[in-house]
Amino acid sequence: MKYRPAVVAAAASVALLAGTPAAGAAEDGLNSLPSCTDVSTAFGDYEQRDLKASLDITADEMVPGGDWSPAKGSVTNLGRRDLAKFGLSAYAWLQTEDPELQDLTRFVKAEVRAEDGTWQPVNGTDTIDSTPLPSGQTRSYDLRIRVIKDVPASLGGAEFNFLGAFADVYRFPDTGKEVECVADDTGYDRFRIRRATTAPQPTPSTARPTPTASQASPTPTSTPTSAQPTASPSTTASTPSPTSTASAAPVPASVPSATGGELAETGGSDATLPLAAAAAGLAVLGAGAVVFARRRRG
Repeated sequence: MKYRPAVVAAAASVALLAGTPAAGAAEDGLNSLPSCTDVSTAFGDYEQRDLKASLDITADEMVPGGDWSPAKGSVTNLGRRDLAKFGLSAYAWLQTEDPELQDLTRFVKAEVRAEDGTWQPVNGTDTIDSTPLPSGQTRSYDLRIRVIKDVPASLGGAEFNFLGAFADVYRFPDTGKEVECVADDTGYDRFRIRRATTAPQPTPSTARPTPTASQASPTPTSTPTSAQPTASPSTTASTPSPTSTASAAPVPASVPSATGGELAETGGSDATLPLAAAAAGLAVLGAGAVVFARRRRG
């Protein structure tokens, strides 16, 4: 669904129609008159019912740098009087505070088909038609709109306005004073800007296939118990390093070593105590034999 932003500048029609070449034909009126809505601000009761404008853009979205999109604009005089001072313009508009987008005529281009069939540029402030609009008459205009290639990325869409304006008279209800002013009606349609998307890159046919479970490398298993572990010379049982023997702290005799019963780094074993007892016994026997021999001699 297409919709119009809620906030529109009330004096836009005056600014668009002022100072343009075609507006010079209405030198007595539109380019020098205030807006009727501004004049009636104190009362806020102005509402024009004479002019009806409409616009329809064929495409809902446009591609930057793409082709022209056709549009149709029209104005109808619904009143019983002729609109002698009349002006018509077309322009892109966007409610924004971004200074880069305040002048959309740099990015959104428009053209109108002239009576001879040629396309004439519309720069946003040009008056397309300034001839009087008789009562009950409808005028239609062929337009085309496009978005330039180098449009800012922040511009995702805009509104295109087709504005008709005419000179009217406002009468103050309290004093009856009449003031000539500019009334207007705007036909509008919105469009989106469709950005080009990057297509995903296809996977090359020469890509290495994923190995299956049977082709995958086997999971390393634990080292068999029969295999000899690799050890540095300092820890090899057959050739212990003197350096490691000298620097190692002595292990208490009451603590068994990891070799299964042997005392670590002392040269002793579990047979030390029995041998010592046997030696002591032999020494006692030897001493007794000496004493016995001496007694026999005596």
